[in-house]
Amino acid sequence: MVFEFRVWGLFLLFFLICFYFLGNNDKRRNSSFSNVLIGSYFLEFFYILYYIVHKNAFFDKLFLKSYYFCFCLVALFICYYFVTFFLEEQYKTDEKIFSHKLLFVKKIFYVVGVLALGVILFTNGKEFVWNFVFGFSAFSTFVQVVLLLFHGKVLDKKSYQLFVGFVFLECLFFIFANAFPNIEIMQSAMILLTVYLYILLENNDKKRVEVLQLERDYAMKNLLQKETFLKKLSHEIRIPIHTIDGFSQIMEDARDVSEIKEEVKDIRLASSELLDSINSMIDLSILESGKLEILPENYNIYDTLEDFSNMIPSRLKSKDIVFKSKIDKDIPEVLKGDSDRIRQILLNVISNSIKYTEKGSIRLEVSSVKSNSLCRLSFKVIDTGKGMTQDEIHRLLDKDSDERGIGLRVAYYLLELMNGKLDIQSVVGKGTTVSFSIDQEIIALKQENKEKKEKNIQIVSFKGKKILLVDDNKLNLKVAEKLLLPYDVEVISVSSGNECLDILDKDTSFDLILMDDLMPNLSGTETLDILRKIERVSGYYIPVVALTANATPGMKEKYLSSGFDDYLAKPIQRIELDEVLKKYLKK
Repeated sequence: MVFEFRVWGLFLLFFLICFYFLGNNDKRRNSSFSNVLIGSYFLEFFYILYYIVHKNAFFDKLFLKSYYFCFCLVALFICYYFVTFFLEEQYKTDEKIFSHKLLFVKKIFYVVGVLALGVILFTNGKEFVWNFVFGFSAFSTFVQVVLLLFHGKVLDKKSYQLFVGFVFLECLFFIFANAFPNIEIMQSAMILLTVYLYILLENNDKKRVEVLQLERDYAMKNLLQKETFLKKLSHEIRIPIHTIDGFSQIMEDARDVSEIKEEVKDIRLASSELLDSINSMIDLSILESGKLEILPENYNIYDTLEDFSNMIPSRLKSKDIVFKSKIDKDIPEVLKGDSDRIRQILLNVISNSIKYTEKGSIRLEVSSVKSNSLCRLSFKVIDTGKGMTQDEIHRLLDKDSDERGIGLRVAYYLLELMNGKLDIQSVVGKGTTVSFSIDQEIIALKQENKEKKEKNIQIVSFKGKKILLVDDNKLNLKVAEKLLLPYDVEVISVSSGNECLDILDKDTSFDLILMDDLMPNLSGTETLDILRKIERVSGYYIPVVALTANATPGMKEKYLSSGFDDYLAKPIQRIELDEVLKKYLKK
C-alpha cells in the first residue's frame, strides 16, 4: 500500500513540476521552491528504486543513501524557502541588502548540505543514519518556528497564517512518526507538505487571481479619487470662466469707459485664476508621472518675495482681508534654488487660505537659519479663517487623500521634490497656520550692482520695424496685434508655417518673427528648421521668438535649444512682450 502511494506521489509531483515551470513568473523565491519540488520528486524516485532493488546489497545501499540525502535536501530546501520568503518581505525596498543577506544564507546552507552529505556517505548503520536524517529534518522545522516567532511580523496576515499551518502540519507529522516508528509517516509527509506549499503559496494561477483582484481594487480606488478630483477641478475652472463670460456680456452693453475698465480688471483677475488652475493641473500630472524637475539657479530672495507680495492684493477680491508680510532682514540675498517653484508653493498655500478666510488677515512670515553654505528658509502662512479639525488636517496631509485642492496637492508634491514638508496647525473658528522649510545654497550675503526692476512699462516707438506673426488661431493673432499696436510696428499676420515660408520667400525685411509652435501640418519648430537652412544659403538672419501655450517648466530651455532666439508664453504678458521687443528691435 505504501509503495502504491509513493508511485502515485511520484506522478503527482511530476505534474506539479510541469504546471509550475510552465507558469513560472521568475520571482526570486520561486527558484527556492523549484528546488523543493525537484528534491521531493527525487526523494520519491530513489525510494521507489530502493524498494524495487532492496534485495541487491550494492544497489540497496546506494539508493538508500541517495534517498536519505534527498530527504535532508528537501528539509534544507524548505527551510531555505522560508528564509528567502522572509528576507524578501523584510528587504523588498532595498535590493542591495536583500542580495547581500541572501548570499550569506546560501553559503550557510551549502556548508550544511555538504556536512549532511558527508555524514550520510561515511556513516554505516541504517538506524543511526535514519535518526540523523530525522533529527536534521526536525532541526529544519525548529528554524522555521523561530522565524515565525521572531520575524513573523514582516509577513502579511494571510501569508503568516499559511506558514503557521505548514509548520503545524510538520510538527504533527513528527509527533506521529515518533509515536509510531514502524509506520513510514515522514516519508509520505514530504509529498503532502510540498503539495501544501504549491497549492496555498506558490500556485501561479492563484497568484494571478490575487494580483488581478488587487489591481481591480486599486483601479476602483483610483477611479473614485479621479472622479472626486475631476469634480473639484470642474468647480475650480467653471468659477473663473463664469466670471469672464458674465463680465464680457456686461461689457457688450456698457457705455461708460470707466465701468468697462473696472470690469476688465475683474476679467483679468478671473483669467489669472483660470490659468493658475490649468497650470496646477498640468504640473500635477507631470509631478505624478515623476518627470518634473527642480531647476536651480541664482536668485534674489527679496526680489522673489516682493514680486510675490505684489500679486496677492489683486487675489483678495472683495473680501475683507488684509495681507501682511514679515520678512527677516538677515536672510542672505542671493541664493541658489528654484525661485519659481518657491513662488508657486507660496501662491498655492496662500490661495488656499484666501479660499477659506472671509475676513481678518493673512500674514506671511519668512525667516532663515544659516549653516555653513546652506540657508534654511522657513515660511509661515497664518490666516484668521474658519480653521480645521485634526481629522481634516490628517486627510489634507495624506498623500493619497482626495480632500486637497489642486494647488495644495501641487505644493505638497513640490515640497517633496525639494526635501521639504508641509505642516498644518489649526484651531476651529480661529484660523490656520501652514508652515514649511526649504534648504537653499548661499551664493552671497549681499547682492552687488543690484539693478532696480522697472515696475511700469515705458512704451517705445519702433516705427519702421516689421514683425511677422505666425499663429493658426485667429483670436490669438488678434490679441497679439492689439498688444503690438502701441509700438507703431508694421505687423504681418499669417496662420500657418507654410504661409510663413511663402511670405519670407518674397520678403526677408522682417526684424522679428513671433511664431506659435503647436500648429497643424507644419509646427513652429519644423518651420524654424526649414527657415534656418534657407537663411544659411541666402545669407540673412531673422530672430524668431517661440510664442506658445506650451508653458510647462523646462519648455523655455527646450525651445532655446531647438534654435529659437527667445520664448514668450501664452497668454502673453505685456511686460514680457515689452522686454522681447526692446531686446530685438533696438538692435
